Amino acid sequence: MATPTRRGLGWWWRSGGVAAMFVLAMTPRVGVAADGSFPEPEELAPAVRFWAATFTQYGQRDVVIHDREQLGLVYDVVRDVSSSDDSRVQAGIAAAIERIERSVARGPLALFQARAPALEPLARIRTIRGQRESFEQGLTAERLFRPAVRRALAAESLPLDLAALPLIESAYHPGMVSGAGAVGLWQLTADVADRWLKIDGKVDERGDPGRASVAAAAYLRDLHARFGSWPLALTAYNHGPTGVERARAAVGSDDLGKIVSAYDGPGFGFASRSFYASFLAARHVLKHSADYFPSIKASRVVTYKVKRGDTLEAVAKRHGVTIPSLRVANGIRAASIRPGQMLLVRL
Repeated sequence: MATPTRRGLGWWWRSGGVAAMFVLAMTPRVGVAADGSFPEPEELAPAVRFWAATFTQYGQRDVVIHDREQLGLVYDVVRDVSSSDDSRVQAGIAAAIERIERSVARGPLALFQARAPALEPLARIRTIRGQRESFEQGLTAERLFRPAVRRALAAESLPLDLAALPLIESAYHPGMVSGAGAVGLWQLTADVADRWLKIDGKVDERGDPGRASVAAAAYLRDLHARFGSWPLALTAYNHGPTGVERARAAVGSDDLGKIVSAYDGPGFGFASRSFYASFLAARHVLKHSADYFPSIKASRVVTYKVKRGDTLEAVAKRHGVTIPSLRVANGIRAASIRPGQMLLVRL
């Protein structure tokens, strides 16, 4: 629920703004629920497609260069990038800036003027790594935690589609800790979780998938009761309820599409504005995971709690997997692991 710092359909070429419009028009629309619980505002449709592509088509070695203000506007995708200072990425950013400057000189393009961005060209450019590998791992882990998550949602009479939320929060990793201090499958912050969970110097129940799911379901119930719709409730889960109340009051509407288009308040940046869109994309991919990730059918995941003296090599050998697979499954970059650390092992 903390604002992401890491995140996060074949529709971009290098031939400028006209091509960008063409690919947005040609990208298949991601479907929405027939029951209307999770509507897809027209203003967010490009962002939903953006996240669906990020989750399914582009991997961790692909860098997507996109617009921070116009959700879903992608300028380039640079493949097989090992370092962020890759000259091809820098060249792509420079080309994107040039396109923005040319567009401003010609006058605003109506298709991309929902919010009339005031940022300088460089500030409008944002890059993100593809997430195909981590999303696939999250879908695999979802099977392991599905009973606990769905049981908690059902107990609060919440839509089971909310099981897609941990995919974008933690890739279904119970040991995930964000830079903002959010923990667990649901990335609960301490100020929210301590209403339902024990958090002290010795115990942090946010890392327990079952207990954390119960707390997250209760919090989601409260948010929906407060805002009356899932688009606003889920945005509040990420941005905070006070911030969403402020945005709703400023725009004078409960329509998230209008809020995203018109509101430019403090802290309401790319992550918050596109959070609901990323949820819709994750929900779509979860429903159609066999189509996007057919290899998952033969996979299963177990958890392993690191013991004193364990090394990555020893854990990998014990489970018959490779060290790189452990690193990918758990986002491990350091050379060592720590006692008590929870690892996901994909067999």
